[in-house]
Amino acid sequence: MAPSTIIDETVAVPVVTKGTGQAPKKQYALEPNPPVADDYMYAFKYNHELPTIDVLGVDIPADVNPQKEAQGIVDQLSKVLGSGDANGFADLFLDYGYWRDKIAFTWDYRTFNFQPAIRKAATDLLARTKATNFGFLTPAPKIDRPYPDYATLQFIISFETEIVKASAVINAVLTKNDGWKIYTMHTVAESLKQFPEIPPQDGHMTADVPWTTQRDAAVNAADPEVLIIGGGQCGLSLAARCKFLGLRELIVERDEVGDVWKKRYEYLSLHMPHWQDDLAYFPYPKHWPTYTPAQKQGFYMQWYAHAMELNVWNHSNVVSAEQDKETGKWTVVINKGGIEQRTLHPAHVVMATSLCGLPYMPEIPGMADYKAGEIRHSTKHDSARNWSAGNKKVLVVGTSSSGFDTAFDCSRRGIDVTMLQRSPTYVMSLEHSAPRNIGNYAPDENGDRPPLEEQDRLFFALPVGPAEELGRRNAEVLENLDRDLLDGLHKAGLRTWRGQRATGNATLGKTRNGGFYFEAGACEHVINGKIKVEQGYIEKFTEDKVILSGGRERQYDLIVFATGFTPLNDSIRQTLGGAIADQVGPVWGVDEEGEYNTAFRETGVKNLWIMVGFLPYARFHSKQLAMRIKALQTGISPPPYKE
Repeated sequence: MAPSTIIDETVAVPVVTKGTGQAPKKQYALEPNPPVADDYMYAFKYNHELPTIDVLGVDIPADVNPQKEAQGIVDQLSKVLGSGDANGFADLFLDYGYWRDKIAFTWDYRTFNFQPAIRKAATDLLARTKATNFGFLTPAPKIDRPYPDYATLQFIISFETEIVKASAVINAVLTKNDGWKIYTMHTVAESLKQFPEIPPQDGHMTADVPWTTQRDAAVNAADPEVLIIGGGQCGLSLAARCKFLGLRELIVERDEVGDVWKKRYEYLSLHMPHWQDDLAYFPYPKHWPTYTPAQKQGFYMQWYAHAMELNVWNHSNVVSAEQDKETGKWTVVINKGGIEQRTLHPAHVVMATSLCGLPYMPEIPGMADYKAGEIRHSTKHDSARNWSAGNKKVLVVGTSSSGFDTAFDCSRRGIDVTMLQRSPTYVMSLEHSAPRNIGNYAPDENGDRPPLEEQDRLFFALPVGPAEELGRRNAEVLENLDRDLLDGLHKAGLRTWRGQRATGNATLGKTRNGGFYFEAGACEHVINGKIKVEQGYIEKFTEDKVILSGGRERQYDLIVFATGFTPLNDSIRQTLGGAIADQVGPVWGVDEEGEYNTAFRETGVKNLWIMVGFLPYARFHSKQLAMRIKALQTGISPPPYKE
């Protein structure tokens, strides 16, 4: 995202404390001059303290039987959801409980925060949707205690409605007077009962032409119901999900599948362990490197497209897009391979061009007149190799992941490099953050990873309210674990903070999609002086000087702006035109309830969808969106619940 306005005041989030008679309290350290305000792209308003032992007045006994207690809750759920008893359902929740749903009941992404909202939604929804056939899924019910003062009974169940098979992740707490109460419940559609995934093909070669010729012909003749623009992880995942639901799919990719990673700077490896990054149906081999080289990830995506037999038009782009306002059907003209134009009439169009819009370059006085060196955006910088001779000096503007990576590539080649930092960056070590944040996906001592579907259910289940409270705790723990690292960075002149809403990278990932760095070697070079740090910004350029804030004059042979991207809406405008883009709301960020704006949901334009996100998001959310589109195409989808 583009850099946000610098906020000059100190901010903190008030957290509601119900029934205590106390004023709202501020739960985390104040941050002077944060790079973004706490409400930047974040409209959520249902913060509440966690139901800790102190708040509840009781702890879960050490000898409790999780299976037995979970069965008791499931029996109650079966009774109220099977009969449509909305009040009975709402009464199972804590006063400040959360019911989050994806498709199963609402045919949307919704979170109902606190018991009154749950009661209202249940009254409306259970009148049209009953749930039956409850059972348990693995892993088995357990007492989950991430902190000494906070514990829940956690379990996963399966159930069915008339239209879908579904699952739910439930976290229940023990109360002093009312027994077990549901704190969070996340219901998710797992499959369409009328339209299960199609079985594998036989595969025997009976045609007169080889498999490659058959595939070339099929790709060339593609006539999609679902046109997917962008062949990155989101486009590929959605195409595969659609194909296996029997939908005709086509990906239009401006370069080649995999180039989104292969054409990044050559020294890039993915910043987190690969444990949760597999694309749907196609897990990484057992001995895959922990941190995937970006170019290797690009080849994996190419293999995926071939293995899934997806229809892809490489080196192709949208020439024009129009929509019939009454039917919602599209007319899209494609420049196919730079050779011919094809006109398509898909029922649905999906933008899967990543969260990024267009490369963001600040407009600085005198930039066009600078003759002493080269200026480029980080998207145009693939290596510092050509700058390692002749005592060259490099300035990297920006201190998020791309800035750190670019500076590190310079310093490890012995280049004199400086990072220019305007506002604090959230920094964490991989040593401590990876086990705490995605450790449930990690391989065991034999290199075997747990089933992805099981872990995805847990990873994506927690509503934003509790996730934010736990995120603050986690960020504080990581800050203490990384104290030596952070102290060293501060002594070297780099400013850090605890992240938006003091949640580390958790909220920043939901809003700004940047502003953080996972230590992969650059921090060590900052601490030992191989990477220099200056604070401030570029005021102006002259022909031979870079003038930093405060009038500091500098000379650089290369200036790399690692300043991110404009919002995705700019990419929509560039691809589909202003008439359509003007109807699309802001993409990404958190709405009032705690769900993402526009992504995976209605966009404001009928049958236009946005499929974006990190690799795990591509796998998880593609399943929901493909089911939604299939249900619409076959006429079985109820209207999304918007009350």
